[in-house]
Amino acid sequence: MERLCRYGARGALALERLSRAEDGRIAYRMKRPLPGGTTHLFFTELELLRRLASLVPPPRANLTRFHGIFAPGAKLRPFLVPQAGVEEASVAPEAVARQEARKERPARVNWAGLLRRTFVLDVFACVRCGGRRRVLAYVNEAGGGRAILEHLGLPTAGASLAPTRGPPQAAWC
Repeated sequence: MERLCRYGARGALALERLSRAEDGRIAYRMKRPLPGGTTHLFFTELELLRRLASLVPPPRANLTRFHGIFAPGAKLRPFLVPQAGVEEASVAPEAVARQEARKERPARVNWAGLLRRTFVLDVFACVRCGGRRRVLAYVNEAGGGRAILEHLGLPTAGASLAPTRGPPQAAWC
């Protein structure tokens, strides 16, 4: 699943192949030359954005669509797709053991494992002494964090934000 997510999160373009041409257009170096010998594609900024925007899928739409017998409403689909709750008497014992082992695994990686994998950061390692930290408690209630901060004498209010500003106005001469 992680490999699939990494594949899906990779960019649509190889950034090391993009460069700026002398005339100001953006040049994209092809991996292999086209049959006509073309090695670079040239785009203006707007053309490149238009082409990249076409790669973004529409919101809330499935990218994989099934037709024919694999379609969700197909009349023969129940005969093709295995149904949940079917008697597993004909299943080999090795397959049952694999399914039971799969059920025993944790469903998710904990937050510390995700931070370690994503940012190469071990949150349980103390930077001062090099020892190991451990979780003492989880604060689940809304006022729990405020009570702890008040007890420690730390500020409970968040940082004040500057008021929003509009876009800069052009000076009219």
